[in-house]
Amino acid sequence: MKPEEIFKNKIFSVSEFNEFLNSVLQPMIVTVEGEISDWRVSQGKFIWFNIKDENETLQCFSLVYKIHQPVEEGMKVKITGYPRIYGKSGRFSFFVEKLELSGEGSLKRAFEILRLKLEKEGLFDENRKRALPRLPETIGLITSQEAAAYSDFVKHLKSRLGGLRVIFTPVAVQGEQAVGQIVAAFDYFNEMKEKPNVLVLIRGGGSLEDLKEFNSEEVTRAVFSSKIPVVVGIGHERDTCLAELACDTRASTPTHAAQIIVPSLDELLGEVESEILKQQNITDQRLHQKIISVQNQTTALRDIIQSKIYEIKFSLQKFLTILENLHDKVKMKKNQLGSLKHLLISLSPDSVLSRGYSIVRKSGRIIKDVKLLNIGDMVEVKLKKGLFQSQVKKTYEH
Repeated sequence: MKPEEIFKNKIFSVSEFNEFLNSVLQPMIVTVEGEISDWRVSQGKFIWFNIKDENETLQCFSLVYKIHQPVEEGMKVKITGYPRIYGKSGRFSFFVEKLELSGEGSLKRAFEILRLKLEKEGLFDENRKRALPRLPETIGLITSQEAAAYSDFVKHLKSRLGGLRVIFTPVAVQGEQAVGQIVAAFDYFNEMKEKPNVLVLIRGGGSLEDLKEFNSEEVTRAVFSSKIPVVVGIGHERDTCLAELACDTRASTPTHAAQIIVPSLDELLGEVESEILKQQNITDQRLHQKIISVQNQTTALRDIIQSKIYEIKFSLQKFLTILENLHDKVKMKKNQLGSLKHLLISLSPDSVLSRGYSIVRKSGRIIKDVKLLNIGDMVEVKLKKGLFQSQVKKTYEH
């Protein structure tokens, strides 16, 4: 029986008919490509817009959380969803579950919009980028196991230095699952108790369309927010992805990423030899400085000693001069004492007595004046040799 015969005698209410149409239309998941126009956002949650081609326009509706890239009017996009009728207004529109940019022009414009936004937030600031560990022990690798980037990276890593531990988390690097898997891989590594020393996100080259996952806001923020230093290596040279701008160190290719992370044995030997030479030069310089310092100190000490010797010689000469002057003064005083001695000796009583003089005493008192004597007094007369007693018979004043 044909559908028109089933509903031939069926009378629908408006609500029933709209519900019936939606039940028929909603399973029709389709993808439509066109150019965006009349883009409007309401209450920060609801989005209305049109997509159009040269001839027709399709009204569309979506939710903010379903749109994961910058969008502006004039961009060419692919929308995936289903048609539906809104009961209250009776308006037909296309409910968008997913929106993808289409065409290099749209991708470049979206790239530039997001780049300026993240740049203002400081995600690409060179001052926040961290240095890579010189000799990492553990490396966290994020890429597709089927990609040539994986085999190239591992091959060159092993050829440069052995004994490294690589923790590999396979992800899709292109397609619908890529963004979510890459972000989840970063979360996994950053939540590990014993974290790798460095994380590596790599893939081969491709067009702007192929690399759009590495230009997504989610992957770029995951790279920026990593607690572990990140190296991003993509096999292309022409353009730079946002993930590369946000990482700590950019590698031009997956192979270059291996070269950046791990030095070759020859490089290490060269560094060791260079360090030995550097330390030898430092030691020689320090030794030379010490020798010069000792020589300077020796010269200074010699000058001090010579200065002290000169001071001692000067003091000694001064002392000898003083001593000589003192000797002369002592000699002079000695001569003066000798003269005084002779004078004292010549003036001593014995000297006077030896010249014929005598000393007269009365009752032990030396008599110097004849007036002290009376006729009949007994006096004692001392001579040079001996003494005698005498009685005063007569006195004369002259």
